[in-house]
Amino acid sequence: MNFKDKSQIVFYVMCGIAASFLLSLVLLQLFFFILILCWVFEPNSEKKKAFGKIEIYFLVFVFVRILSILFSEHFSSSVHALYKDALFYVGFYPLVYYLKTYSKERKTKLLLIFLSAALLVSLIGITKFVLEINPRAESIVSGYATFSTYLLTGLAIYFSFFNELKNKIHPWILSFGGVVILLAIILALGRADLAIAIAVLVVSALQKKMPLKYLLPILGLTAALSFFSFQQNSSEIKVRVNKPAALSDRDVLWKTAFELSGQHPALGFGPRTFDDIFFNRNLLEDKDVGGWHNDYLTVYLESGILGLTVFLFLFAQIMLKGFKQFLFADNWKWGILVSLTALFFSAGMSGFMNNPILSLLFIFHLAFFSSELERRKG
Repeated sequence: MNFKDKSQIVFYVMCGIAASFLLSLVLLQLFFFILILCWVFEPNSEKKKAFGKIEIYFLVFVFVRILSILFSEHFSSSVHALYKDALFYVGFYPLVYYLKTYSKERKTKLLLIFLSAALLVSLIGITKFVLEINPRAESIVSGYATFSTYLLTGLAIYFSFFNELKNKIHPWILSFGGVVILLAIILALGRADLAIAIAVLVVSALQKKMPLKYLLPILGLTAALSFFSFQQNSSEIKVRVNKPAALSDRDVLWKTAFELSGQHPALGFGPRTFDDIFFNRNLLEDKDVGGWHNDYLTVYLESGILGLTVFLFLFAQIMLKGFKQFLFADNWKWGILVSLTALFFSAGMSGFMNNPILSLLFIFHLAFFSSELERRKG
């Protein structure tokens, strides 16, 4: 196989990753596995050229996570992270390696595929809700929380492309895409993600990512369709109206987390130990809860102050470097920065660390970020 053929195959695999996040978990993981295999056989000298500061920070975080597995108090539970999180730990490097070689056109094509998939996923979720298949909008392969967090990144990418695409697609037709994504986020009934979506809207308006003559009708139509949808399926919205301040067991989870916080401050209890250390399950309304519903608490309890420090440092570097270089960009760089920011804010009420889809979504966007932050050397 010559270099050109291999390069084309890798690009098709990247397209598959961009398209499959909430359409097929099996295909998503398969595409990541193939991409990692292709990367493994690349020359080590070329891999080094693609290794920048963000890659180093992420590697340190992975190293701390592995340390916390090895020193876990519940090793039999933590050791599963070595294979369950393997694509997250390794997949970032082949993504960024290949993206650093891609032209602006190829990157644009990948993100447009990602956006198209987000629109399809939104339509599926809306349809399932209106037909009363689910009490909240969900995707085929995930629940409402993963669904709405994923769509936050789709919304950011949508706004970053609007001014560019309105010259190719009629702007009113293009505007309907925003209605679809926003409506899906609303019907998922995740209050934190909805608040973040509103923040994305406000920032988009302030930075004129979409003219008000299109944005205001989008908001009006979304409100009208939301009202109609809740007339069709009102079971969950009634619960929300009756308990507007309900924390969905987070008060119990977070109180327990703080009670445990002093026991293993250095490296934590080890990844995936929630079921081993959580002792207040009898106080939960949802007995099937499997995590802390906060990535910052999760990282601290699983990997200690060392893991949390590296995690926060990575977040700070993305914000500092991204705000400097991407915040006023006129293209998808803005969308990538806003997507990553949305994921980190969403992590305060749910999280992506131990989520098999959102963790891969995070490194997908992080790879685009790093590929534009530092071009490949040599």
